[in-house]
Amino acid sequence: MKKTNVQIKFPSQFAGYINNIDALEFEGDRVEDFINCLDATYGNIRERLFDGDGQIRPYINLFIGKKNINALLGVNSVIPEGERISLLLSRAGG
Repeated sequence: MKKTNVQIKFPSQFAGYINNIDALEFEGDRVEDFINCLDATYGNIRERLFDGDGQIRPYINLFIGKKNINALLGVNSVIPEGERISLLLSRAGG
């Protein structure tokens, strides 16, 4: 299986769960592969990102470069070699 290197930019609320890493090499090339690698390495990542129905939580936005994965193929989106994966948390309130 192909290995892909990515840059990671997560907010401090999530960066601590992955030991503040800023890059990762993982098996595969899809967002799902990336998340599986994080979960296998650091644990409990899937449950922080996904709800009970297996959907990304509504307040979590994952980006490949500048494109939200929801506008692409979701977790099946292919991540180009060397691209940046960003996680942004939506804020609500008044």
